[in-house]
Amino acid sequence: MRASLAVRDIGAVYRQLKRRGVSQRRIAGLTGQAQPEISEIMNGRQVMAYDVLSRIADGLGVPRGLMGLAYDGVQAVDLREQTEGDSDMERRGFLGLVAKAAVVGLSASELESIRVLPEPGPRPSRVGMQDVANLEATIGFFRAQDDRYGGGSVRSAVTAHLEWADGLLEAAASDAVRTRLQQTLADLHSLAGWVSFDLGSTRHAVRHFANALVLAKESREHALAAKVLFQMGRVYLHDGEPGNALKVFQLGQMSAQDANSPRAVALLHLNEAWAYAELGNAGQTRVQLTRAAEELARESDQDVPSWLAFMSEAEIEGIAGMAYTALSARDRSFSGAGLEHATRSFDMRAETDARSRTSDLIAIAVNRLRAGEVSGGVRAGAEVLQRMDGVRSSRLLDRLGWVQQAAELHAGQGDARDLAEQVSRLRSA
Repeated sequence: MRASLAVRDIGAVYRQLKRRGVSQRRIAGLTGQAQPEISEIMNGRQVMAYDVLSRIADGLGVPRGLMGLAYDGVQAVDLREQTEGDSDMERRGFLGLVAKAAVVGLSASELESIRVLPEPGPRPSRVGMQDVANLEATIGFFRAQDDRYGGGSVRSAVTAHLEWADGLLEAAASDAVRTRLQQTLADLHSLAGWVSFDLGSTRHAVRHFANALVLAKESREHALAAKVLFQMGRVYLHDGEPGNALKVFQLGQMSAQDANSPRAVALLHLNEAWAYAELGNAGQTRVQLTRAAEELARESDQDVPSWLAFMSEAEIEGIAGMAYTALSARDRSFSGAGLEHATRSFDMRAETDARSRTSDLIAIAVNRLRAGEVSGGVRAGAEVLQRMDGVRSSRLLDRLGWVQQAAELHAGQGDARDLAEQVSRLRSA
């Protein structure tokens, strides 16, 4: 790598990063380049422009000296120090850079000089119920954006808001307000963990979940604690550890029982079913799905907390579809049940719940292909690929591997082979 940097062979640098698991999309995000540009460079296009080389070095965290580039940060005019109240000379310098930005653009060092530094807003010295209600409304907005566009659309906003909101615990408040604030912050940490998980950032996800669990327990909100434990278990399930996932779901079941919440109990039964399916235990999968449906049937829709509102008939159908999809990987006779439940879930969900609907479509495509319905499976797979453009979710990208594997069962048929190749390209990009 050092040898490639010394001769400024950026194509070789990018190829070495790719071999070590860094995707073209990630490289593009770090260096501020378009993904097609990354591909061209990897295929031999030379990078000569000094500003581009500087941006690449800074984006990848490479010391500029390894590329023979000068450290020009000291010479940069720092616009952060040039406000309206500064001297005439400083204002002229500021306006000069504004003119340059308007006409020809700024260099990397000049752009760095105007970078807006994060600055948390002022926090109130005393928190009331209205402050907490405002925070709850913000969480509702973030959650809706996550459902529609995936964790990548809101993670930065959620974590930045959380940095400010956590400080509210230091403000004066009545006991009732403080308890509700703890519950709301637990919900916000829960959301931060979920969007981090959706982007594949497991380390950050589990830390947020742990913080959410502590706050939920301190405020005696057992139903929220049950939800957080379900979320933690899903991390293990996604990482191919269904045994550990099942243990965490069973811990969550204890909190759900403490809350006397049929909806929370149903949520944990539902995910236990998926874990048993991944373990190949069809009998227990059916038992847990039946229990989840029975619990939800006796739940009243009145006074459902916002953090459990997603738990509905559609959610039962969707997770049942995933559970039977897991079983059909071992025994294709389960494909029909997987297709039936996933289709019902897809039809029940609102179009705004784009990520879950795309997940349902993945199960539909997989089960059709496993059942030998190649044309229907290919059509569903093609629709999945279309929908992936609007949803930023590493979890869904990982699940696309199921579609690829199912399509490869029919590699002798051109449409299925083309679908497998398209999925492979998207997942490796």
